[in-house]
Amino acid sequence: MKKQVEQLENSNELLQNAISAGIGSLRDEVRESTVQEVKKALQANIEAVQKATKALEKQSDTLTSVMKQKVRELEESKNSFFRYEGLKIYLFWGGMVCNIGTFLIVLYYLFVK
Repeated sequence: MKKQVEQLENSNELLQNAISAGIGSLRDEVRESTVQEVKKALQANIEAVQKATKALEKQSDTLTSVMKQKVRELEESKNSFFRYEGLKIYLFWGGMVCNIGTFLIVLYYLFVK
């Protein structure tokens, strides 16, 4: 009977060792699998961030070029508006001088003659 108890204890110990070894290998396998999945997820996130960054850079470049074009158009519009500003001033004052001259001539003919 003692022999059977010893055999059972030995077999129990062997089973415990086998179970511990199996659990250890499963733990290592789960850990490695988890690490691989996390690495894949992180890599996917990195790629998504890079794509988003490239899209934002492209949009920023597009907006910058559009704004530069609008600034150029505004400068051209401003330049075309003020292109003949000096001539406009001369014509305005020349018109005023002609009006005053005409008024003086009318007054001369009304009161002097």
